[in-house]
Amino acid sequence: MIYLIGLLMSVASLLLQTWPRFRNRLFGVDTWRHLAMADYYRRKRRDPTVVFDRYLLPEPSDYPPMLRWLLSLFPRRLLERSQWMVSPAFDFVHSFLVFVIAYSFTGSVWASVAAQAAYALAPIVVMANSSLTTRPLASLMFTGLMLTSLAFLATGKWAWFPASLATGTLLFLTHRMALQALVVVTIVLSVFFLTPYFILSAVGGWLLAITVSGGFYWRVFTGHLAMLNWWRGNIHNRFAHQVRGLPGKGQDSADPVFKIYQAIRKAPFVAVFSANVFVIFPIVAAINQALDFPFAGPVTWQREFEFCLVLSLGLMVAGILIRQIPALEFIGEGERYGEYGVFPAAIVVAGLLSSVDPAWEIALAAAVVVVALLGGLAPAIFIQYRVVAKDVDRSVTPEFLRIMAELDSLEQPARLMTIPLALADAALQFSGSKVLSTDSSLGHLHHYDDFFPVLQVPITDIFDRWDIDHLLINENYVQPGELGLDKTPVAMQSGNFCLLRIDNGKDPQS
Repeated sequence: MIYLIGLLMSVASLLLQTWPRFRNRLFGVDTWRHLAMADYYRRKRRDPTVVFDRYLLPEPSDYPPMLRWLLSLFPRRLLERSQWMVSPAFDFVHSFLVFVIAYSFTGSVWASVAAQAAYALAPIVVMANSSLTTRPLASLMFTGLMLTSLAFLATGKWAWFPASLATGTLLFLTHRMALQALVVVTIVLSVFFLTPYFILSAVGGWLLAITVSGGFYWRVFTGHLAMLNWWRGNIHNRFAHQVRGLPGKGQDSADPVFKIYQAIRKAPFVAVFSANVFVIFPIVAAINQALDFPFAGPVTWQREFEFCLVLSLGLMVAGILIRQIPALEFIGEGERYGEYGVFPAAIVVAGLLSSVDPAWEIALAAAVVVVALLGGLAPAIFIQYRVVAKDVDRSVTPEFLRIMAELDSLEQPARLMTIPLALADAALQFSGSKVLSTDSSLGHLHHYDDFFPVLQVPITDIFDRWDIDHLLINENYVQPGELGLDKTPVAMQSGNFCLLRIDNGKDPQS
C-alpha cells in the first residue's frame, strides 16, 4: 500500500511532463534521428546487407546504440504515434525509484514523497523528458550505477562489482554526456572515500562496453573525443544563428529557446541552479554537517547520506565551473552535469526532513514547499508552455508534412539541405530525401565547418560541393534574400516553410 503512494506520485510526474504533448505531439529534434536509425536497425535485422545511405556526409554512425536498439524492437508506426511517451516512461521508473530508495533509507512516507517531488519538479528533469532523447534512459542507468557503487560503500563487499560493471556498460552504450559526468563523479568519489572501487568499475565498464559491442563502442568513444574537439574549436558560436552569427549588442531573438540561451550568457552559473534549485538543500546539509549546527542530526544511514551529498555537490560544482570558465565550455552545458545530481539531491531532501530538529521542522517543510512551487513547478510549466506547447519551429507541423510529400513526389530522392540544420532530422524521418547532415562526430569534425554552427562560405559553394538540388528553409528563422537566393525558383511554399529548387547543385540566378 505504501508503494502505491510512490506510484501515484510517478503518475503525477508523468502527467506534468506530457501535458504539453497533448497539444503538440510532434515536438522534438533528436527524436526523428533516433526513430530513423531505429528503423534502420529494424530493417538490418531482417536483411544484414541493408546499408544506411540517407546522409550526404560520408561518415559512419558513431552514436551510442542502446536507445535505438530498444526502439527498434517496436513497430515504426507505433513509435511515430507514441514517441512523446518514451522519455516520460523511462522517467516514470526513475521517479518511483526515488520513492523506493528514500523510503528504504528513512522509513518515512512523507519524507519519501517530498524526495520524489524534489526529483519530479526539477526543471531540468521536466524538460529532458519533453521529447525523445537518450538523456532519460542514461539518467536512469547513471542512477543504477551510483546505487551499486553505494551498495559497495555501505557494505564493503566487492560482490557488488559485477553489478557496477554491468550498469556501467549499459550507461556507456546509451549516452556520451553520461561518460563525462561519470568522469567527474569517479574523481570526486575516489578522492573523498579513498577507495579504488569507483575507478575500477568505470574503467571496467568502459572495457566491457567495447567487448560486448564487438568493438563498436571504440568508434563511439573516438567519435566522442572528435565531437569534443570540434566543439572546442566552435564553442564561441554555441549560441549563434546559423546565418546571422552571434547577435549584436542590443539585438534579440524571437525564438524563446535562444532568448533563454542569451539570458544564460549574462550569468552562466544561474543556469546550473535554476535547472535544479533543490540543490540548495544539499548545500544546507553540507554546511550543517561541516559546522555542526543543531539544524539536523545524523541519520542512521549516514554513509549513504554522505555519498548522496558528495555526489550532488560534486556535480553541481563541476557544472558551475564548466559554465563559468570559458576554456571549459566545450565539454558541455554545465546544467547537464547537474541533471545527474537530481536523484541524490532528492535523497538528501528526504534525509533532512527525517532528521531535522523539531524546532526547525515546520520551517524546513515550508522551505521545501516554496522551492517546489516557485523554483520547480512554476518555471517548469512556464518553459513547457513557451518552448513545447506553443512551438512551431521545432515541431513537425501539417505545413512541414506537405513539404515532405512534395519531396517524395520527385522521381529521384532529393539531395536536401536545410536551414536551420535541425530540420534535417525531421526530413530524414518524414521523407525519402538524402539530407546534408550526419550521425557521425567525425562528420562534424571533417565537414561541418563551412555551414554549421555558422555559414562561413557562399551557400552556393555548399550546393556545388554536395550536389544539393533542394533547400528547405524555415522563414521564421531566415529569409531567402539573406542567403542571396531571392531569385531562386520556389518549388513549394507551405506556411513558414519554403522549398527552393537548386538546379544541378547551382543557383540558376548566380
